[in-house]
This record gives sequence, structure tokens and C-alpha cells, in this order.
Amino acid sequence: MWKFGKKKAMPIDFDEKIKSAKYERIYQTLKDILKIEIKARGEDGADVTDYAATCSAMKTKARLAIDFVADLDKDGDDT
Repeated sequence: MWKFGKKKAMPIDFDEKIKSAKYERIYQTLKDILKIEIKARGEDGADVTDYAATCSAMKTKARLAIDFVADLDKDGDDT
């Protein structure tokens, strides 16, 4: 039954929302990766960059973003 005063619902473009979510996740992850720097105590007690731990943290962050995007792609393939 049609009534006056009711607004018609706008169709939701899920493909566009998924693209937007992918873009935002990748962009934010790249920004976060640039900021990663793991520090450790050196022999003299000063903070020094632990390059192995920094690289490992960068790989982990990148892997999480890749898995997120892959899961979004996989969800779309089920239909």
C-alpha cells in the first residue's frame, strides 16, 4: 500500500561500499606501515631501532590488510 509522505528508499550499492572499504583499509595500512619503528635497548642503554622486529611488524600489518581484502573478495564470490 502506498502512502503519502513516505520517502522511497535509496538503493544501496554494495559493490561501491566494498571498493571503498578496500581502499580505506589499504590506504590506512600503508600509512601505518610507514610509522612502524620498533625500538630496543642497545648495549649502552640507549634506544636503537630493532630492524628485524620492525620488518616483522611491517609484514604482519601488511598480511592483515591483504587478508581483510581477500576476505571481502571471497564474500562476493559466494553468490
